Amino acid sequence: MIENEIFECCCPCCCTTVTAFLRGNMGPRGVTGPQGPAGQTGPTGATGPTGPTGPTGPTGQSITGPTGATGPTGPTGPTGPTGPTGQSITGPTGATGPTGATGPTGPTGATGPTGSDGSDGTAATLDVGSVTTGEPNTDAKVTNSGTTSAALFDFVIPRGATGSDGAVGATGATGPTGATGATGATGPTGPTGPTGQSITGPTGPTGATGQSVTGPTGPTGATGPTGATGPTGATGTAPTAQALSAYTTPTTPVSSGSAIDFDRNAAQSGTAITHTAGGTTFTLTQPGTYFATYTGTVSPGTGASFPTTNLVNLRLNSTNLPGAASQATLNASGSTAEQSVSAVFNVTSTPATLSVISSGGNFNYANATMNVYYLGKTS
Repeated sequence: MIENEIFECCCPCCCTTVTAFLRGNMGPRGVTGPQGPAGQTGPTGATGPTGPTGPTGPTGQSITGPTGATGPTGPTGPTGPTGPTGQSITGPTGATGPTGATGPTGPTGATGPTGSDGSDGTAATLDVGSVTTGEPNTDAKVTNSGTTSAALFDFVIPRGATGSDGAVGATGATGPTGATGATGATGPTGPTGPTGQSITGPTGPTGATGQSVTGPTGPTGATGPTGATGPTGATGTAPTAQALSAYTTPTTPVSSGSAIDFDRNAAQSGTAITHTAGGTTFTLTQPGTYFATYTGTVSPGTGASFPTTNLVNLRLNSTNLPGAASQATLNASGSTAEQSVSAVFNVTSTPATLSVISSGGNFNYANATMNVYYLGKTS
């Protein structure tokens, strides 16, 4: 039984709890334990105030670069509208001369006989000859340079006076901005203002070192004497393998509810499992845990109707082993199916028998093999 005692220190600066574990009777006082580790470093003192900021230096001189070259002239504006045509003024007709005095009227003569109609004259023609532009403010002229019957009129048409100037066309679009002139040289840097004073506050006091109190080491019990070395045991021998394998060479017919027979033993080791060649049962002679596996090919037997269902089970004594079964459905006389069954099981009472039971009708079995292993005592 372990008893715990807790001692509390009354000193407020180094109060701690020491737990001592006492086992058995109190032994003599042990040697003084090693010095405890150093306490944690105290917190850092607060940072002193920041010194005032120094005055700002004067602003550097700003020099504007030269103005860029003038951009190219914009395109010419559209032509103004044509002025009105000058007025053509024909000079006044000259005054008609005075009419001469009319002579006295002679007596009317007798009316002569009406003359016969003359033949049709040739039709006159009219064509335009030259057309000439005359000077402004001159008279227009039409002259027949042909004949009375084949007139050819030549025209002189005075040019109109120059009209007044048209309205000024709209201003052309502004030409592109000329390239920016080179940047002027940077003015000299103003003098740097004085550096502000940096005042570091005093370092805070170091915190008190924590007190480390190591409880007293309990006494070490006396070491008992080493016992004498025992004699070396005899060299062990490997256990004998316990297994048996049997198989069937010809196809074997088996009726419903009967066990499959195995006509030959392939191999046997140990005495825990026995089988007589040609027999249907495997005898298990030792209590413990076993492993068995069966494989074979099944086909329909005599009198089968289709479809027919076959079932094989591993049977220990008179009880089928749980889960150790295989089922196959055959649909024709030539149908076959591969079957495989295995199980791990315990044998508590010996001798016990193990067999493979066929059910569901009459069936034929080929390539049937049965392997049985003794794994050891059941834990």
